[in-house]
Amino acid sequence: MNEIDTRFFIARSRIDDAGYGLFAAHPLKVGDTLMAIGILIDRDSLADRCTAYADAYKFRIGDQLLIPIGFAGMVNHSSDAPNLEKVVDGHTLFLRTLRDIAPGEELLFEYSQYAQDRFCSDE
Repeated sequence: MNEIDTRFFIARSRIDDAGYGLFAAHPLKVGDTLMAIGILIDRDSLADRCTAYADAYKFRIGDQLLIPIGFAGMVNHSSDAPNLEKVVDGHTLFLRTLRDIAPGEELLFEYSQYAQDRFCSDE
C-alpha cells in the first residue's frame, strides 16, 4: 500500500522534540479531509499487544484501533492551535480541516486526553 497525496509533505516539525510532522503542500480549505489509512485491530487483543511499539500513533475507533501507515500518523498534537479534527464514519477515520490552511503550515490535531497523559510532554 502506498499513499500518494500531493496535498501533503513530511518535514521536521516546528514543535520542540516532536521529530517530524505533516505539512500542507497546497492550500487546504475548511472541511478538506485526509483519510487515515492503516490496519484496524481490536483493542486489548494480541495484535494490540504485539504492536505496542506503535501505541503513540494508534487512533481509537470505538473498540478498535487503527495503526496508521500513511500521512495521518505524522500529524502532531496541539491543544493550543489544532487545525484538524478527528472524524469517524463507521470504521473509517478522517482528519478534517477546521479552517483554511496555507501551504507550508504544519497540520495539528488535539490528541485524546488518554493519549496526552500517556505520550505528550508538557507543551
